[in-house]
Amino acid sequence: MARRSSAMLCLGLMLVLFLGLYRWTHGFEVWTFEGRRQMQLLAGELRARPVDLRGSDGSMPRLWGDAGASPAAYLVDFVYTSCPSVCRALGGEYQQMQRELVAPQNEERSRGVHLVSISFDLDHDDPARLARYASDLHADPRHWTLAVPATHDDARELLASLGVVVVPDGQGGFVHNGAIHLLDERGQLQGLFEFDQWPQALEAARQLMAKRPEALR
Repeated sequence: MARRSSAMLCLGLMLVLFLGLYRWTHGFEVWTFEGRRQMQLLAGELRARPVDLRGSDGSMPRLWGDAGASPAAYLVDFVYTSCPSVCRALGGEYQQMQRELVAPQNEERSRGVHLVSISFDLDHDDPARLARYASDLHADPRHWTLAVPATHDDARELLASLGVVVVPDGQGGFVHNGAIHLLDERGQLQGLFEFDQWPQALEAARQLMAKRPEALR
């Protein structure tokens, strides 16, 4: 009886593991976090929580999800100011997107597209530090908002709502997603792009704005 009970328990645990893996991997089709996010994107399951933010200029910006906000397309990345690698690369790509946004020949097509960089390192990246970071990147607040969630709970909720994974690296930094997220005015995720795909991300944002009724733009 003891052997039979142990065997049944093992079978039960294996079944639970099998079903969990089947659900997590979408029928064993996806085995990475980014692959899972792509599946969730296609299913319309990812929408950014409209959490409280503190801007680098001391403001409290309300972006997506605000019923009073004008329709817009947001190109959002998640960074921390002491990051020596992917965040620096993202900063360079965002500088290039900003130059495209402010170019006179692109003004009409780029109207309503806004860049957003959000730090998840609340223990170090206060608005003053973000302001120095923004100054180093020559970020124009009319086109590029740098902010940090108001609380750790806000940060966790925002990251989880978009499936962003942030893991401490044991050396004071983080391993994290380096993607550009295209959000609509409701915070719905409309596209995911690698940081070197910024031209495609910017074009997708422009196309998203082009679909808006003229009366709302």
